[in-house]
Amino acid sequence: MKTLILGAGAMGCLYGGLLKERGNDVILVDVSKPQVDEINKNGLALETAEGKRNIKIKAKFAQEVTEQPDLIILFTKTIHSKSALSSLKAIIGPETMVLSLQNGLGNDEVIKEFVPTDRIIIGTTNFPSDLLKPGNVRSLGKGTTKIMSCNGEVTEKLKQVEMMLSDAGFNCIITEDVFVSIWEKVAFNAACNALTAASRLKLGDVGKTDEGKELARSIAREVVSVANARNIHANAENVIKLIELDFVEHAEHMPSMMQDVLGNRTTEIDFINGAVVREAEKLGISVPVTNVLYKLVSMIQKNYENLIK
Repeated sequence: MKTLILGAGAMGCLYGGLLKERGNDVILVDVSKPQVDEINKNGLALETAEGKRNIKIKAKFAQEVTEQPDLIILFTKTIHSKSALSSLKAIIGPETMVLSLQNGLGNDEVIKEFVPTDRIIIGTTNFPSDLLKPGNVRSLGKGTTKIMSCNGEVTEKLKQVEMMLSDAGFNCIITEDVFVSIWEKVAFNAACNALTAASRLKLGDVGKTDEGKELARSIAREVVSVANARNIHANAENVIKLIELDFVEHAEHMPSMMQDVLGNRTTEIDFINGAVVREAEKLGISVPVTNVLYKLVSMIQKNYENLIK
């Protein structure tokens, strides 16, 4: 299966690297010249629990891709999804599938502009991954990947994707209702990403404090209350257990939103906490802690040039 990883950041490189290591035909696609150049020159330096190694894998800019892929795995930020897919529009074929393993809500709606519903796969992943510098990625934890066809059908192609990802170590599961996992991940990220971004503290440092734990629990419960109101059977206690486990097991992890704030980049806050706030307003539900974190991170990213160092 010819696969393009669209968005070769920390997660894209982890998935692309391990898929390539298992002999799959994979190309990384990104807009970052330092990232593309480093991977092409020296390979992808990947560190996992199994050790450090260098993986030879092609990295390209979108305009350099000429072959029609069987599968595009979308790992860009949601804010960049439309422009990223537009850059590959010429090589998206009549059989090309698009799999979104992105954070946030509404990714499937963006993808529908490029491929029909029966070729969209939506999913979640909770593998940790950090981009240490161009071409260097570290992932020292395990996780699960859950996927579902956007139209709910379990096709042979969906099974092929499941097998390919599982063979590469991503513990892939086809689920009948991936929206439970998506909302639980949104709850997790609305707490962990936003709290670390606003505080500039690593995950473990947030979790060392009673205040951090209390805020994380409140956000998880607020987000899940919105999901439940939409008849999505997410479970707040499951999210809280995962958050508290990550406070310990991934204590040194710096979530992507925190890395974006540290790098003065636009975050995904509008598609995580912001999306929850907007959905809550439609339903008449109060989510005060989630809303405060949304406004706080939004305020920070609008004032990068004014931050006191």
